[in-house]
Amino acid sequence: MLAESIIRIGRPISNSPALPVKERIRLLTDVESENCKNFFQNVLIIELGNEEDALSYVKVGEMSADKKTFVVNTNQSTAFPIQYPNGGNPRNAQGIYPIPCYLMYDAHIKAMAEKGQFFQAVLPRLKQTVGYSQFGIEEIETVASRVSEILEAHRTEFIMEEKQLGILMIFDERLPVYMKLNEKTDHGDDLWIRESRLVPGTHLYLNGQEALKSIIDAKFDEASTLGKAEHAVSTFTNKETEEVVSIYNKSWLWLSPTWDMPKSIYWGEDEWTKGIKVDKKSYESYLYGSQFLKKIQVPISNAVLKEMFSPISSVEAKKHMRAGSFEQIFGIPMVLPLLDEDSEQYYQKFLRLLRTNQDLKEEDLHLELLAGMKQSIVPRSSDQYRLTILYYSGDLSRGSMHVRAVIEDVIPSVAYEVQNIIKQLRRRHLGQIQKVFDLEQRPFFRVESLPSLLANAYGPGYVWSTMQAVLHREPLTLERAVSATAKRLNELANKESYWEMKQELVFFYSFLFFLNCYNEKILAKGKDVKELADWKAMIEKYHAGLVELEDLQNAETLGFVSGLLLKQFSNSYYKKTDKDYLKHRVMKFGSKLTSEMIWKYGTLRCEELAQQWNLNISKNFYAVLAQVLLGFIEADKENLLISQNDAFMTAFWSGYLSYKSNKKQEGEEINAGA
Repeated sequence: MLAESIIRIGRPISNSPALPVKERIRLLTDVESENCKNFFQNVLIIELGNEEDALSYVKVGEMSADKKTFVVNTNQSTAFPIQYPNGGNPRNAQGIYPIPCYLMYDAHIKAMAEKGQFFQAVLPRLKQTVGYSQFGIEEIETVASRVSEILEAHRTEFIMEEKQLGILMIFDERLPVYMKLNEKTDHGDDLWIRESRLVPGTHLYLNGQEALKSIIDAKFDEASTLGKAEHAVSTFTNKETEEVVSIYNKSWLWLSPTWDMPKSIYWGEDEWTKGIKVDKKSYESYLYGSQFLKKIQVPISNAVLKEMFSPISSVEAKKHMRAGSFEQIFGIPMVLPLLDEDSEQYYQKFLRLLRTNQDLKEEDLHLELLAGMKQSIVPRSSDQYRLTILYYSGDLSRGSMHVRAVIEDVIPSVAYEVQNIIKQLRRRHLGQIQKVFDLEQRPFFRVESLPSLLANAYGPGYVWSTMQAVLHREPLTLERAVSATAKRLNELANKESYWEMKQELVFFYSFLFFLNCYNEKILAKGKDVKELADWKAMIEKYHAGLVELEDLQNAETLGFVSGLLLKQFSNSYYKKTDKDYLKHRVMKFGSKLTSEMIWKYGTLRCEELAQQWNLNISKNFYAVLAQVLLGFIEADKENLLISQNDAFMTAFWSGYLSYKSNKKQEGEEINAGA
């Protein structure tokens, strides 16, 4: 259950004695949210006194050096524990407020010019504030009236014509979250707000511990709106507790009251506890866990999304896919111990998840490689832990969520071994493959991460299932990758896009390297597919004219040798006729080149045309040609040319595009290649 995992993540954070109050407020509120930074440009603090009230107008931060963005003072912002509304109309009162500190939109600020209008805006917020819930309605209305009056009186000091965002804090010393002290200090749990306007020399403070308690109480009360029960058994502790509520959390809407699908038709609107009951301590852990996951979530880059979800059967279709045309997907790593351990030790592991790529170590799990999540790491742990990777799309601020995939129970040692294979491929073998096809040795985006590699091999519909398979040590198949590669090669061959064809083969043999290493090192199986390096011996036999019929008993080898053969012939044919043999003689009968066409219109006519044009071809060609023709006859009898056409064609183009003439044997024969 996802909620249980989030609670287990939040528990050590909640219990950690090393986490100061300021950090807890940053974690549980939106004071560091990018969405909220501009609100801190206009902070209105109303200090309610016994006889008179005072208004302070401050900016919590300053404009950047280029005057384009507002930079929040993060040391002071924690004194204003704001909550950014998720879903619904943000101008309306939403949820439960832990203290009288509210986000003000432009419409609210403009309404401050008329006390009656602003009274109607602030009253619902006061009614839904934890501290004022103990007050009677008349007293709450009195506070709303006093606030509205002082704002109207000072409206010319802060209301401007342009759009404004702001924060309204009502400092009411009757509430336990506020206090006044005779000195200004930044130490301890009490957070400095500003110097008092009513009592000069004293300072206004937010009681950090009381504020934290109010934040938890507010969220717990919000959850109770979808269901609560007294003296019931918690789903997560399996113990009876004084009160349980639903798992609803307005700041992270995994469960929205507007969703119909998760809820039974037999439940009432406030009966979600029939599904899940959570006690207050577990709910506090859930809050810490969900907010921590928001901090470590990473958007998958548009470039990676294009590799993951573009069609693989058509090169042209992929070219026309814009990187920004895919819905944004976020990735979140979760590390969970098999058994509960010391909270402080576990919390220190979590802190490393917040570090960036500058702190990457070779022994860490680099989720950019494993999951496409840039600047995200997981400290390498023993197999007493399990890694879960969560992908979702949608907008949390709108309460619109869609879980794309949850890859659970990944063993760290398996993930690390997969990571090593990808690193080995990128650092060494990729360049060797590119060299075979006479390509510049440089990074290749399709093999930069596991999601890109698997998506280009199997297609966008198989991304999550194949990632799940790899990270859970399940076998992979090759047929779909071969079929997709053959289709792309055929499309490019019709356009004579030989450079792009080589790029397709670079990816194909990169994937074969990954697959062989995966089978050998993780599944403990032998190599069962031919890599590009495995063709080296066959190339040597070809140039020596020693290829025998028994070498050509499968479609793949027959295709590769046929590719070498026709490329060697095509070089001589081009020298005499100035025409490409495949295009001129073989592909003219159709747009799709097949193994049967290569046999009947390609190899069968080689000897006739060699005599007709007096082609200068070395002896090895004729020796191999005879064996290849026999091989085609045998393959045709066994129906291999039809049933394994994709494997044949992929191997054929591999031989054709990697062929290099042997100058010692072929004299002046030139490589007029693609």
